Amino acid sequence: MNRKTVKRILAPTVVAAMLGVVAAWALTRGGPGLPRQAEGFAPESQSRAGGQPGYGWSTHPGTTEAVKHALAAAGKFSEDKSDAVFVFYTTQHEPERIVATMQALAGPGLRILGWSSDYGIIGPDGYHASPGGSLGLLRVHLPGVTAGLGWAELHEAPSADQVAQLAVKRAMEDAGRPSDPPAIIVMAPTYDGCEEQLLKGIDAVTGGQVPVIGGTAAGSSADRTRKGSAIAKDKVIRTGLVLAVLYSRKPVAWAYRGGFNRTGKSGTVTASDGRVIRKIDGRPALDVYDEWSGGRVSEAMRAGKEMNKFTGLYPLCRVISSTGSSQNLFIHPWPVPHADKPKCLVTSASVYAGDVVYFSEGSWNILLNRIGALPQLAKEGRSDMEVGAGLLICCEAVLKNIPPDQRDQISYLMNLSLGGAPWIGMFTWGEQGNFPGLGNHHGNLLTGTLLLPKGEAQRD
Repeated sequence: MNRKTVKRILAPTVVAAMLGVVAAWALTRGGPGLPRQAEGFAPESQSRAGGQPGYGWSTHPGTTEAVKHALAAAGKFSEDKSDAVFVFYTTQHEPERIVATMQALAGPGLRILGWSSDYGIIGPDGYHASPGGSLGLLRVHLPGVTAGLGWAELHEAPSADQVAQLAVKRAMEDAGRPSDPPAIIVMAPTYDGCEEQLLKGIDAVTGGQVPVIGGTAAGSSADRTRKGSAIAKDKVIRTGLVLAVLYSRKPVAWAYRGGFNRTGKSGTVTASDGRVIRKIDGRPALDVYDEWSGGRVSEAMRAGKEMNKFTGLYPLCRVISSTGSSQNLFIHPWPVPHADKPKCLVTSASVYAGDVVYFSEGSWNILLNRIGALPQLAKEGRSDMEVGAGLLICCEAVLKNIPPDQRDQISYLMNLSLGGAPWIGMFTWGEQGNFPGLGNHHGNLLTGTLLLPKGEAQRD
């Protein structure tokens, strides 16, 4: 792989601290007001026309009308391989109707990649959510960037890693470059508990040399009967994954991290079913976790608090390390009252017997600051990078711990680093990303960002 194509990122705490000061000022002072506009339309400075990327959103409860509004804001579309449309939607919207409406309005060859988001979506003009649902899209037309879209359903191959291999090969063929490794892969699995295996399959095709950034398609935390889904071109996937392979003549940039402090409290998992931790150091996992929290977990359970939200500030952590480099991979545990899981912790990432886990903790304002720092971290060492478009992938449990009246601050902080480039963000049930030198991983309570370079034809 041509290493000049990709900007590999570590996340130095100095940059995070600098942006944290800005965020703290914005939060204490209330921050500057973000522009608001008629529902469904982005301000002109953020909605590009012609050969430039554009962003649009809608909280209209009707899927057809929501798509119309978002498309109108985002501008013209084409079926060229340098074009891609990222669309994110809450589960009130049926993905089949999204595809049908987009194709009817913008052409049957429209190159769509999308997946469901919990609660709402976010962009340059703020956080958008509604009881009737929300939908947003980012139109990417960047000279020098080529996208190939792929998909695969779990029933198409004997194992999850083979499913992922099929999806990658389809995407590379779609890009017209079946033998060339891409600069980066954007992936969106559905919530089937096999993200680690899917990453293994991607690495088998790419030799583990291509970074991945992505998030697990979310269902609805408010209504668990509404399941997640994903879209690639005209395909709707409910069990499997979709992905995009991106080729770029200029470097792309990314960052992937959590916003928690790892404590010194640790133990070894001694019994686990992968996504159910039964024992730590030979004791019931919930008892150990509660002791590490100083009794806060059991107190919250007695008080009837929403434990998925509460424990979102107290993740477990595995340390990923190799040749002197290490990163924290966070895992979201929560207790469940199932009779077959007494005093167990359920997770959305796999943990096995022998793994050492640490107790970690955070706060909503620290999480907010570190989300805002991501674009600057991604651009670290490349301050001259002109961003053409960006993606933000954030855990839904992180979002719901940020007070509703502070969620617009995510946009304010992101905008500080993106120089007016359009971007879109969604809220997922698991996050995939790359730690430079340590490979691609799946975890929870994490945030990732991808920055695509501005093309020559886009310069003012």
